[in-house]
Amino acid sequence: MMYLTVFLLFSQFSSYIQHHVYQERKPADFKLFLANEDNKRQLCQLLFRVWGSKVAASRLQKCGTAVIVKEGKAYQLKSSNGEVMTNEIPELSSDQEETDTRIILYLHYAAKLGYKSAVVRTPDSDIFFIMLHHSHSISLTIFLDIGMGKHRQIINVTELAESLEPEYCTTLLGFYVFSGEDCTSAFKGKGKVGPLKKLQKNPKYHKAFRQLGDDWTVKSEVMTDVEAFTCLMYGQGRETSVDVVRAKMLRKMVGENENLTTKSKVDLTRLPPCRNSLVPHVGRVNYRLAIYKRANQACFWRPKPYDNDQRWVKTEEGFVEPVWSCGPILPPSLIDLIKKVEEENDDDDEEIDEHLVSEDDDDYAD
Repeated sequence: MMYLTVFLLFSQFSSYIQHHVYQERKPADFKLFLANEDNKRQLCQLLFRVWGSKVAASRLQKCGTAVIVKEGKAYQLKSSNGEVMTNEIPELSSDQEETDTRIILYLHYAAKLGYKSAVVRTPDSDIFFIMLHHSHSISLTIFLDIGMGKHRQIINVTELAESLEPEYCTTLLGFYVFSGEDCTSAFKGKGKVGPLKKLQKNPKYHKAFRQLGDDWTVKSEVMTDVEAFTCLMYGQGRETSVDVVRAKMLRKMVGENENLTTKSKVDLTRLPPCRNSLVPHVGRVNYRLAIYKRANQACFWRPKPYDNDQRWVKTEEGFVEPVWSCGPILPPSLIDLIKKVEEENDDDDEEIDEHLVSEDDDDYAD
């Protein structure tokens, strides 16, 4: 039986280091060590050298053929007569930046070589939904190996995708990114299960989530439906404007016949995002989904995340950060009230500090 083992030596990978090969000392905090890009790059180079050396020949014989992916290029490793032969695989060279999406390329490659099934071992739920979307176009059975210890399990992704049908798998991918993933923010206090149940009961919103990522800009009708679904998430299914929902919920917190004052007990984190915040959020979601949906392409054109309508911005230091809002998120009167509350809280803290100091002085006097 022939086996194909793929080692992903990229920004996000899972492997172990045979420290006895180079007698290297393991960093005390390995996660902190990998937070440095230079460390990750050098570690990938080290692993590549180890698996391409004679030391790994016997291990490679057990797995048959191994493919190492490093910095956008893939290499095939085969063991013969105690030597390791390394050859680049041009068709797997890709400009995709994330391992999450490259996995789709590797699955297509495995199918092309004649493999009937593949097991993907990962702790990331992102990869599960990406595979769920693409599984219908990959002619092999995909298994997902997740969990640890007694919680470890194997999920037949292909079988699950077939039971859900392609369109709904795409809807689930759109919903997953919308409700929060690696590069998109989540809705505080909402999670995924509750909103997903509402989505299942309201199929009229499926199309909107399915269309996200088809293009690099969000269609107006898609934005309208996604905003309406956001209102539904916050228990206001009859409304279509998040700003109206915010006003209604705030009025309920304050009291129908009461005015909002510094004494009002309101929790603004319970409110949905205003439209000026929801629009850039959906824009970032769309950008991520556009990349996920093109994961079967080794190289493809895409705008920079900080280009117009992609809803990120590049700082002077070169970092890419989200555009959190495309306009005011609160009316001026409410901003003034919040400032007043903060000033009163600061005054209260100062009074408490002065009181504590006074008590300390009295103790010393005694």
